Amino acid sequence: MLVESGQAQGAVPTIPEPERLPECERNLDLYLEQIWYHYFFDVPRANIVKIAYCHPWKRRLGLIRLSLDNTISFIGINALLRNRQVPEYVLITTIAHELTHYAHGFGSPLPRIHKHPHANNIVNRELEKRGLGELAHQCDEWIDKYWFAFYDIERGSGRKESPGLMTGGA
Repeated sequence: MLVESGQAQGAVPTIPEPERLPECERNLDLYLEQIWYHYFFDVPRANIVKIAYCHPWKRRLGLIRLSLDNTISFIGINALLRNRQVPEYVLITTIAHELTHYAHGFGSPLPRIHKHPHANNIVNRELEKRGLGELAHQCDEWIDKYWFAFYDIERGSGRKESPGLMTGGA
């Protein structure tokens, strides 16, 4: 799958860090695998985790939901993050943010670690602890400076949906 050619079978796969993935294809499944492997390796997968682009929300970059039977966690990513004008670190931080919720028992069958998912800046503290603090900081700065103007331009361009856009949750 992600093993480099010529690598011995049974060896630990060589997986590039998320920041080094090619930007030509913002394949969410690949990003999820890379981020989990590099930053959330200690978090067990307690169920099936699916990820897809969703609605181009104005005030939300991502979400995580748990199916009623607890067998599937669905991570929805704002469809505008597919656009190459959005820095890759925004996409990486958004997926890592949702994986933090998963690790804390929100949108996953894992035990809840906190009463509220964003209390006491817990997500940013977790991202910092996992080595993603600088990316999260860059993401916050880009969102503060550019997101709403970018959103207005993209949504005003007449594009209603991106090709292959998934608009529903699991």
